[in-house]
Amino acid sequence: MAPKTIFITGANRGIGLGLVRELLKVPGVETLVAGARNIDGAKELQSLAKADSRLHLLAVDVSNDESLVSSVNSVSGLVGERGLNLLINNAGVIESYGTSSTPNRYTVLKCIDVNAVSALLASQHFLPLLQKAASKVSGDNLSPDRAAIINIGSDCASQTLNLRGSGPGNSLLAYKMSKVAMLSFSRSMAADFKNLNIPVLITNIHPGWVQTDMGGSNAEISVDESVTKIVASIGKLDASHQGGLFNRDLETMPF
Repeated sequence: MAPKTIFITGANRGIGLGLVRELLKVPGVETLVAGARNIDGAKELQSLAKADSRLHLLAVDVSNDESLVSSVNSVSGLVGERGLNLLINNAGVIESYGTSSTPNRYTVLKCIDVNAVSALLASQHFLPLLQKAASKVSGDNLSPDRAAIINIGSDCASQTLNLRGSGPGNSLLAYKMSKVAMLSFSRSMAADFKNLNIPVLITNIHPGWVQTDMGGSNAEISVDESVTKIVASIGKLDASHQGGLFNRDLETMPF
């Protein structure tokens, strides 16, 4: 089994693009919508879409409310009565900021807005489509085959592991704050789903330190190494992962 309908944000490069490539290898995937701010400039995505009719490209800016609402309507038209099985909140930014940086409210807020607030709002906007997919299955089981939200999180969300301050080069303070906020909203949402009897899974997966524009060339693993593990782990998600933080192998990470 596999989620039949999927929407990924920030899919034009790095981990997002890698997830598109890897998910297209899964036979059970029927409709994969790849979202990015600049679709016209996403040449690799365009090539993939030409080669595989299951892939649809969608221009969306997750930090723009009108764009988010429009994306829901577009995805709804593509998935129809099947609803949306899987939303992957992958879009993100890193703004260099640390304790010794010149105080700059805008820089910190931009990081939190894109990485946490936008992921929260995307989850809320797409929830009706996720619930439509969930309604096709009876019972209270949770899985990405039914309906799920996966946040591409980070070990930076863990307070237990936060022992290096602002990180290498004193630059990750705003990013770390944003990933804590992402984990916080997903845990709250998981509790709300339980209280409201909404059978949608929400969880956070740390992809590792990956060689992308954000991760840098000195990162530990390649995009392929990361996304291969993430996609394999998606197929293993269940109720035990609700509201948690896990690495790409689904090993529990401390809060």
